[in-house]
Amino acid sequence: MTIRYTEPLSRAWLRMKILLFRPFDIGAWFVLGFTAFLISLSEGAGGGSSSLQNSFGNDFEGEDFHDLFSGIGDSFGGMMDSASGLWVGLGMGLVMLILIGALFFLLLFLWLSCRGKFMFLDNLVHNRTKISQPWSEFSTQADSLFLWQIVYALVTLTILGFFVLLGFAVFGPLTVGNVSWVITVPLIILGGTIAFMYFVAIMYVEYFLTAFVVPIMHKNRCSTMQAWSRFLVLFRQYPGSFVLSGLFYLLFSMLGGIALFIGGVMTCCLGLLLMVIPYIGSVVTLPYSVTQRYFTLDFLGQFGDDYRLLDVPQDGPYREQGGESGQSTGNEPSDNLIEFHDDGTVVGPEDISEDGSPDEPRPQD
Repeated sequence: MTIRYTEPLSRAWLRMKILLFRPFDIGAWFVLGFTAFLISLSEGAGGGSSSLQNSFGNDFEGEDFHDLFSGIGDSFGGMMDSASGLWVGLGMGLVMLILIGALFFLLLFLWLSCRGKFMFLDNLVHNRTKISQPWSEFSTQADSLFLWQIVYALVTLTILGFFVLLGFAVFGPLTVGNVSWVITVPLIILGGTIAFMYFVAIMYVEYFLTAFVVPIMHKNRCSTMQAWSRFLVLFRQYPGSFVLSGLFYLLFSMLGGIALFIGGVMTCCLGLLLMVIPYIGSVVTLPYSVTQRYFTLDFLGQFGDDYRLLDVPQDGPYREQGGESGQSTGNEPSDNLIEFHDDGTVVGPEDISEDGSPDEPRPQD
């Protein structure tokens, strides 16, 4: 089996244009942008007055003034000593309340993000923009994903804490003793290598989860662990292909981010301002996020019908329409017509001549 990378990206780009621009519907953008926004939720300031003296009379002496305020200060200090325990208790209670509130909102945002992942994915698969139907239809899968991510976060934090304690145990004595660089340098390199590998492993798990496990859950209506089992069977057969897909995805994300930045600067920074506004930024960057999601779906579909969510047959050309199901019904306008050929060529609307026959197809890398 030949695994391709640029062709799924080319198809993802064309699918994005069909969904968002053929035709352009600002209302659909805001609906789809809302689901993308849900996904992003889990991603991260003395003077005195002369009336005081006048109130005591003209014969009030300076020593009396000093004695008065000294007595007030002593009384206030005694009150503060007796109430210090109360203030400490109130402070600790306030801190605990803030931590509980932060944890509540963190879990709430994670739960909404899991719902958003399935809503956004379902809309792209069916070439539509809906909220309530995918919200309820994939509630079980979203809740499974939510619980899995909580357990995964606890496991990764536990492992991270273990490495931190191990680092203190190993490097702590090195900072106080006269240890030769022959020992110190290799230990530092080893520690840095382990930290880097741990970080890369976490990033790949997150990538595989979002890019492939969630689509498998969507297609098979299964739990997160069942989807991981199905994916790992495939991963063991093609480990290099999936690792390279992560690097290709990273490269595309970097180039896409640069393109968004340049586009924002070209709009006199108005685009950059819109991108940082919650929800509005998700709407503005929809072409980027939709292309990303379509790429992972098209890439996964190369491994057979069991992993294919988009209607792209393995053999023969694929004619895609801008209808709700993504299948050609013969009634859709011809400007949404796209053909994908096995040799890597793509025939788009601009390649269709007036008599309906395709011109020379454009080769796709």
